[in-house]
Amino acid sequence: EGKRQPLSVSPGRTVLYSKYAGGEFEGADGTNYIVLRVSDVMAELS
Repeated sequence: EGKRQPLSVSPGRTVLYSKYAGGEFEGADGTNYIVLRVSDVMAELS
């Protein structure tokens, strides 16, 4: 229905995802990031 729900994973948490999921990029400050779809997150690790 086009309604969005907030992610249950907070930024900075460690997650498990498949090898070829997501896209990598480098921020302006030199920090490396990986962007994932919600469906690509397999588990949140503690």
